[in-house]
Amino acid sequence: MSAVSGPAVIVGGGIGGLSAAIALRRAGIEALVFERAPELRELGAGIGLWPNATRVLRHWGLLDEVLRRGRRVEVGDMRASDGRVLTRMRLPDDDCPFVLIHRAELHAALADALPPWAIHLGCDFHGLRESPSGVTARFGGCGEAEGAFLVGADGLWSGVRQAVLGDGRPVYRGYPVWRGVADEGAVDPDDLPLIETLGEGRRFGTVPIGGGRVAWWATANEPEGTDDGPEGSRARLLRLFRGWHHPIPQLLEATPEERIVKSPTYDRPPVRRWGRGRITLLGDAAHPTTPNLGQGGCMAIEDGAVLARCLSEAADLESGLRAYEAERYGRTTLITRMSLLTGRIGQWSGAGARLRDAFYRFSPPKTATRVLRRLTTYDATA
Repeated sequence: MSAVSGPAVIVGGGIGGLSAAIALRRAGIEALVFERAPELRELGAGIGLWPNATRVLRHWGLLDEVLRRGRRVEVGDMRASDGRVLTRMRLPDDDCPFVLIHRAELHAALADALPPWAIHLGCDFHGLRESPSGVTARFGGCGEAEGAFLVGADGLWSGVRQAVLGDGRPVYRGYPVWRGVADEGAVDPDDLPLIETLGEGRRFGTVPIGGGRVAWWATANEPEGTDDGPEGSRARLLRLFRGWHHPIPQLLEATPEERIVKSPTYDRPPVRRWGRGRITLLGDAAHPTTPNLGQGGCMAIEDGAVLARCLSEAADLESGLRAYEAERYGRTTLITRMSLLTGRIGQWSGAGARLRDAFYRFSPPKTATRVLRRLTTYDATA
């Protein structure tokens, strides 16, 4: 029986917040989600769900729905800008698949698993108030919400984190990521693997997400705050990736300017303390990571499962929250640091880029698969 005697107030209705609500409700703990946006929506981009995440979704009974909305992928390529395959690896799928899906489709599948009354929109977090018996969150336009505890799942620029830890800005890592989804029919997605193409200080990812659609992402080294200029992001990207292999130019040509999202790449040095008293953090609010391993959303899903399990097993609420933070610290730190290093190597230019490409070309593909398996065999439900 859970030691929690009241509802959870979850600040943030992204992948992490919705996942936490699903897990807590399955554990018998009421959960209310408060999202600042006036509607539930995700940016137009693809997301990879590695087996460590699909294992949790299967436990929640959501994997079939996610597979229906996305695409199972078994092979991934690392390529040079001229299309040469540097390495082709089999993606880990020992007991659960690797799935590529539009972020909005994943978001919808998670939201549909919750009762409509559990999600409150247009609620901008303004602060919190603690007492020995609970936490009260203040929301602009939504008044106040009281709960037995509060979970800050409000992303990279978390207001809850600033209220609890006050540790300033995240760290810019030297490059932005542009993301988009090409118009259907722009390229044939059949048999198209997951592809990461490496260049000189630039990378491009090709992401077949199901439903005949192909998403993509791109990076380029530049100072923080660099503007794409009056012609817009698409024109700049077409210049940056001119001459790169098929289907990169075709995907960029087939993506309207308004569907391209540019986001600076940030993370934070890992910290052991995520909360205090009846407050904790989850997902990017707790352990933001660069996107280089595709594990940000996966870790948020894991967080929800571990949080619910720790609260179910704890003698009291606060010890359950601290047990959750302690259990998650090691794994999230490993992934954050590995992702940062992977991105640095990926953004190399000159001699470093040539050395990197040679390493991928001559390393056995099983080496990369073993590294990925180390990350993806983790079971947050156990």
